[in-house]
Amino acid sequence: MAAATVQQRICAQTPSGFVVRSIAAEAAEFWHSPGDTLLASPGVPAITRRMESENSIGGGRPPMKPRLLCVVYGGGHFRACAPVLAELHDRGWHVDLLALTTAYRDAVAADFEPWRVRDLLAAGDEEMLALGRRLASAYPSNPQIDVEETAAYLAFGYADLVAAHGEASAAAIYAERGRQAFAPRTLAARIITRASPDVILTTNAPRAEKATIDEAQARGIPAIVLNDLIASPSNFWLHNPDYADRILVLNDAVRDRLIASGHSPAKVVVTGNPAFASMIALRAKRGLNSGTRPTAVLFASQVLVKGELRLAQDTQNALHALARRRPEWRVHVRLHPSESNQTDWIAAPLVHLTGLGLEQELELCDVLVTHGSTVAIEAALAGIPVVQQLGSQLAAETRFDLLGIAVASTTPDDLERAIQIALGKPPLGGVAMPHDPTTRVADEISRVFDAV
Repeated sequence: MAAATVQQRICAQTPSGFVVRSIAAEAAEFWHSPGDTLLASPGVPAITRRMESENSIGGGRPPMKPRLLCVVYGGGHFRACAPVLAELHDRGWHVDLLALTTAYRDAVAADFEPWRVRDLLAAGDEEMLALGRRLASAYPSNPQIDVEETAAYLAFGYADLVAAHGEASAAAIYAERGRQAFAPRTLAARIITRASPDVILTTNAPRAEKATIDEAQARGIPAIVLNDLIASPSNFWLHNPDYADRILVLNDAVRDRLIASGHSPAKVVVTGNPAFASMIALRAKRGLNSGTRPTAVLFASQVLVKGELRLAQDTQNALHALARRRPEWRVHVRLHPSESNQTDWIAAPLVHLTGLGLEQELELCDVLVTHGSTVAIEAALAGIPVVQQLGSQLAAETRFDLLGIAVASTTPDDLERAIQIALGKPPLGGVAMPHDPTTRVADEISRVFDAV
């Protein structure tokens, strides 16, 4: 009986019925009869392989069904793809999911059993992982992301940075740009090799997701991008006419923007974003609400880049001053998931929203304030006025105000004026999308597969 020398976790049937595989080895796969045990390396317990009957034809190989690999970075991107994965599973597809950072937590909570980055570590990666752990130690702890997962992600990204630029240049680039400099093609290559997909789906994240699209195209595997936002110029890779085989977009305005960049009209398809589908219903629900209550101002906070601490502090101070000066306004704060341990600046009269989902928060909201959060698009879809605080890199990359989604606040001292203007306007019409995005996205993936 053949035995692997590294840990393998293979073929588990999840509670939701999705078949996923997670294999921590860079060795050949071993196909055994049910109950066979793969020997592990020293210190690693043996793992017993479980083969479900529906996946045990052809000498143990999976059945010939369409195979999709989905790679998502972050909870928002997972929420865009999750309904589509469920729809495709119901249509008979085999689905693999690589969930990075907070997407892993959300995927597990939704009864998926996703791959992790650490599952793709191989024998011989020990030195690379040790460096990843050293890099991870410089980051603040986040209870929502396991430190070993962070270390594995940094290990892959930094190793590719060294391979591309050499040790000295890689160190200088990382010191200046941090994770923003990563293009983890090795990570992408390993998950694609493991999952052996017919079609690949990602959203528009610039590192692991883009690397997956690049690797897929290099291998001739159809690559689909579900662009969850507005295809702003800062997402420059989306505007490369050769990027991806299909780009699925929010609405006609986004489609026109990408076609103007040189993409073929047939390649850019309006589907809407499944993560935002509930906002259409919320818009109608909010229209039925009545009664008197304080005006609710919701600040969707985010972590700004290095060098923007003063802007973040000035915005926080402006919110405190606003709450004191306008007692008829209740200023609520929604922290970004990565800010869960940074609540020290929130104090009376500010209101820290905890334990509420985004839809509940928006149902209570009369106007949204943000630097550049995607929550702005969801709010606009729900008919909620939006104010964008300018001055940050995030704001420069999104400029919701120029897209008809938001009223601009030029400085934090300008927030009160901008909020008053936004509250006095009818809902801005800069955002719309189809009402059935999940079906549209799943249909388009099926069409791409059928054309192969």
